[in-house]
Amino acid sequence: MFENALAYVGLQFAKFQFRNDFDQPQPLTDFLRGAGNVLITLPVGYEDAIIAGNALRNFRERMKGIHITVVHNSTRETALANFPRCEIIRLDPPDINRFSLPTKTILQRIFSREYDVAIDLNLDFVLHTAYICKASRAKVRVGFAGPVADTFFNIILNLNKERSPQALYEKFAECLAMF
Repeated sequence: MFENALAYVGLQFAKFQFRNDFDQPQPLTDFLRGAGNVLITLPVGYEDAIIAGNALRNFRERMKGIHITVVHNSTRETALANFPRCEIIRLDPPDINRFSLPTKTILQRIFSREYDVAIDLNLDFVLHTAYICKASRAKVRVGFAGPVADTFFNIILNLNKERSPQALYEKFAECLAMF
């Protein structure tokens, strides 16, 4: 009953915490090819995570020199786990506090390295994954459009959400291929 109210409080806290973080203008050419470490948060639903992982599978050869950290809610594997230099960090329910924010412990596990690019693959806004992307301090943070997406991401993809998740993730992969 109070979950939405607590999540709203969590969102307001996140906005307050990041209120002084301003992104510096930078060229976007080759931001993915020039990255050394990439953080990817998979969708919360397992079916969407599978679809997203399969859409990004085409990047495997291109990303072989990049270290990828995948944050995932499920215990089951996706196609991204087969990437070379890939680390999987699983989020369990205790890793998300009552305000829908990640705990300090899981953030310390995720941020054991610095990231050049952070990508949130949730089609709808999910506070804890958006928070992870913003808190990563990655120069480039990519996410899908939403009411508060500009607080957390500096590259926002506004795709037609009436299309199927598979079509959206394939379009997302096409957009990433440009960089």
